[in-house]
Amino acid sequence: MIFWVIYDISSNKTRSRVASKCKNYGLDRIQKSAFIGNLSRNKADMLALEIREFVHEPSDCVFIMPSCKECFTSKEIVGSFDEEKVKQKEFLILSNADDK
Repeated sequence: MIFWVIYDISSNKTRSRVASKCKNYGLDRIQKSAFIGNLSRNKADMLALEIREFVHEPSDCVFIMPSCKECFTSKEIVGSFDEEKVKQKEFLILSNADDK
């Protein structure tokens, strides 16, 4: 299943640790505080447990959200996005414009 990890964390150290965990789980960074990738539900739960160990500030927030492939294909991207970075990822369908 496709999972998004999106976060707003005040501490540079904590932010770096979350990013590192995401990379260790094979997620790809698509923005400064956003990762996406294929994970099993079990792996997503494990990632959440690991992140929970060092995210303690009341103002910090981490979203780990599933997205089915069907829902993901109906997304819209507004603004610029470097498609070449993620073109090889089989879970990423960048545009419905080809269907028109």
